[in-house]
Amino acid sequence: MFSDRPQRAGASDVPVAPYPLGPNLPEMEKSGSTGSRLPALVAVAFAVVLVAGTIVFGIFMFRSPTTAATLRDIFLIVLGVQSMIIGLLLVALLVAIVYLVLKLYELVHFFQSELRPIMQQADDTVRTVRSRAIFISDSAVRPIVEVMACVSAVKSIIRSFTRSEQ
Repeated sequence: MFSDRPQRAGASDVPVAPYPLGPNLPEMEKSGSTGSRLPALVAVAFAVVLVAGTIVFGIFMFRSPTTAATLRDIFLIVLGVQSMIIGLLLVALLVAIVYLVLKLYELVHFFQSELRPIMQQADDTVRTVRSRAIFISDSAVRPIVEVMACVSAVKSIIRSFTRSEQ
């Protein structure tokens, strides 16, 4: 009918799409090609307006040199203030970086002087607990296990004699 796919026997007469419709299709097939042209058209229009504005501004400045000199002086003052603000921000950034480096140094010193002894003491405690557990295992648990093994062996021997008598 509408596709190259074979239909099963008894299938309805609903047309089958030649390819699956879903999120894996390219963007142009889903929405068309007009939606993707809008940002490009806006960018071209902006560029044309910017170039035209620059040309008109240049012509105006050539016709009025006193206004051009005044605007030049204003722009120089603005650039000077802007440079001072950027310089102050860079100094503030440098101070912040030095502060963070000093705090990092203090943190490393704290780890070396305070945490290392605490970790050493914890390691000693773990070793003490391990040695005491081994001692208790050797002196209390092993004899009990050996006695219970002997009792179990005696029970099984007695059972084997009592079963053979019956």
